[in-house]
Amino acid sequence: MSNEPDPLMSIGVFSRSSLVSIKALRSYHDLGLLIPAEVDPSSGYRSYRVSQLVDAAVIKRLRELDVPLRDIAEVVSARDPEVTRDVLARHTAAMTERLVETERIVKELHVAVDQPSLATPVHVRDIPPAHALAISGTVEREAYGAFLDLAYPQLFAALEALDAVMAGPTGASYPPMIEDDINAVQAFIPIAEPVVVTDALAAKGLNVVLLPAATCAVATHAGSYETIGETYRQLGAWVARNRVSAEMPVREHYVVSLNPQSGELFPPDEFRTEICWPVINDPATHLDA
Repeated sequence: MSNEPDPLMSIGVFSRSSLVSIKALRSYHDLGLLIPAEVDPSSGYRSYRVSQLVDAAVIKRLRELDVPLRDIAEVVSARDPEVTRDVLARHTAAMTERLVETERIVKELHVAVDQPSLATPVHVRDIPPAHALAISGTVEREAYGAFLDLAYPQLFAALEALDAVMAGPTGASYPPMIEDDINAVQAFIPIAEPVVVTDALAAKGLNVVLLPAATCAVATHAGSYETIGETYRQLGAWVARNRVSAEMPVREHYVVSLNPQSGELFPPDEFRTEICWPVINDPATHLDA
């Protein structure tokens, strides 16, 4: 064990010595990765030991390698070269898998551009107004699927409890513009007639809505939702060339997704999703669909 002194360093001196910003050091403290040796109770001023410079260097290098925070915490806590090797081996395997997945996605995108066959030809349809049982939420784009997975069991249970008659496939509506990573989403099940929602169901966020009538450019996506972006690109390009986009939510109708007999999802390659993009006819650029 070293007999060298281990004096305290101010956060400024420690920052300069470790080449880690003060902002990052505060973040490491909040995350429990690098706890200051002392924190002044009155000012909150942080001080570190000289010996902690090694930990700061380890954290900095691992962050540069995009090692997950939980794995960095494991390395710093263990202070064991074997643990470090195990963590880096796992990270290398994960990065390799991510690279393979990225190459697969890029290949699929190039194929889709050269052979755009995921969607049916775009057509224009007048969609009448319809009542629906609905649940709304504000959701990150990456969490749309998780939101819908939670929403539909509640909607089907409400459908049964209210003795409502389902009048079309399940669906969801999304904002016409994606302005942020968090957006309003509405999951719905069309019903033949409006019903009165009980207070208990209303407390869970369920209500009856009127889906407005709309003239929509429609394309049907075949297959997994992971590739639905290609159909959106094709449909959006068609709208830009042939119509004017209306400032109304875009709807997805999940025509084939859930097996009504078993209540389980069909295999993803069997999914069929109608994307209904509200449009306005533009006489200046109108082309017959």
